[in-house]
Amino acid sequence: MDKSKELIHYFTELRLKCFAQHYHSLLDEKKDVESVLLELCQMETEKRYSAQVKRKIKQAGFPKVKTLAMLDYDKAPKLPRRMIETLSLCKFIEQKENLILVGDSGGGKTHLAIALGLEACKKLHSVKFFTACQLVNILMQEFQNGDFEKFMAKLKKCSLLIIDEVGYVPFSKTGAELLFQVFSNRYESGSIILTSNLNFSRWTDVFIDKTMTAALLDRLTHHATIITYDWGSIRFNQALTKKKTTKKK
Repeated sequence: MDKSKELIHYFTELRLKCFAQHYHSLLDEKKDVESVLLELCQMETEKRYSAQVKRKIKQAGFPKVKTLAMLDYDKAPKLPRRMIETLSLCKFIEQKENLILVGDSGGGKTHLAIALGLEACKKLHSVKFFTACQLVNILMQEFQNGDFEKFMAKLKKCSLLIIDEVGYVPFSKTGAELLFQVFSNRYESGSIILTSNLNFSRWTDVFIDKTMTAALLDRLTHHATIITYDWGSIRFNQALTKKKTTKKK
């Protein structure tokens, strides 16, 4: 076996796909050995990073793709752009802090939660996305099957846990207690992004027990950034605009 074929063999064995694919073409450009190796290493690193990000996004379980670039600040003029730019750096995840998006339905809370989750994936943080109802149903199922602690251990390993739509559906007493344990477990040990259409004063409508609700809010808001959505529904306003445009035509 000549040296060239032997190199390709080792590249393949070592799973250096970019090395195997581009080695000859870069040599044909008559570059020096160091330049060839540097370029191959850059290609391999970029390819592996891209694969890691895709894997993180898939594991997160986002219901759809929503990016920061898709945010329309004209339709949500009170949305704090600089704060969001800071949040996109994901330092709050490294510091195990929370982000709470609370207020009007249709204002774009889920969009921002997903977009920041995607940014976290790009920085190779482990992320999981659930609606509150979905998470409570899973917790109840795991509890009944005797696998609750195992599931909680998995959740705790996530750098960022996104819980969407808290407040849309009231929980049973058991469901509320199990969700409370999730919040308690992550206190100062992992970040949460939470969206809710309810002001904090109404969280007892969902969690039932006043003492537990107070304890939950105390933990959740202690190290948290809170953004209040009070500009109404973007979706509803878009529908009205579309209707008016259609009438004019």
